[in-house]
Amino acid sequence: ILIDNIIHDITSLLKLLIFYFFYFFSKKYNFLKKNNELKGNFLNKKVFIIGKGPSINKYNLKKLSKETVIMVNRSFTHKDYQVIKPKFHLFVDHKMARGVWPLSYIDEVFKKNPDCNIFLNADWYYLNKFTHLRNHKQIYWIKAHTISLLLFDNFSSDFTKIVSTGGTVIEHAIPLSVFLGSKDINILGVEGNGIAKLMCNLDSHYYGKDPDYANHNSLNFASDMIYSSRGIRWWYKIAEFLNKRNIKIYNLSKEGILDAYEYKDFDIATKQ
Repeated sequence: ILIDNIIHDITSLLKLLIFYFFYFFSKKYNFLKKNNELKGNFLNKKVFIIGKGPSINKYNLKKLSKETVIMVNRSFTHKDYQVIKPKFHLFVDHKMARGVWPLSYIDEVFKKNPDCNIFLNADWYYLNKFTHLRNHKQIYWIKAHTISLLLFDNFSSDFTKIVSTGGTVIEHAIPLSVFLGSKDINILGVEGNGIAKLMCNLDSHYYGKDPDYANHNSLNFASDMIYSSRGIRWWYKIAEFLNKRNIKIYNLSKEGILDAYEYKDFDIATKQ
């Protein structure tokens, strides 16, 4: 684990240095300045980040219709998506850039939720297939590097530059919540055991098994488990760094292994 942490931190530091070289000596990342429009827009408001774990089928998500909600990836397929109407929707997985996920996912979000703001991975900004989205008023971009797993507190939530995340899109939503001004972040539907469930042929998402893993073999899962191990360590680092900043983060799901964040009952969290 220590060797993995060291290799990860070196890689992350190099990415950070490369970003700031281009940030200060070119105009490559000028498009990130648009994100300043959102800074503090939900100051001291609760933010709810909704994952895609099967546990969310046990909760009445309609209770979130008047809350500040962030949803991710294919969650626009959820039966209550048009009721929840999340303020933000995130796509950062490179499956979209590679064509595994169609760009029509973005159209689906706007069709069901016309006022939504969508964040996309800034690494895609200059790709031809995203050209038509560069000047879209409701499209924003996120440039991220992963937080340190050693002793360094490098957590950053400045979306006009590069932000600190963990390994999944949910961890991209956490610094966004901080950038929006929240000090009360609530996560539902993140169970942390999706790979284990897929290996046991169980449902990993609220809509069943993740189809992206249909052709996985044991060697593929071995790589996934290494990354999942790192992801759990990121949870704890995020909790540590937010605690230093007096920002509360809660896990609203009883299910799963997400124990890095304090548990809070969903009904209490959504009580008006």
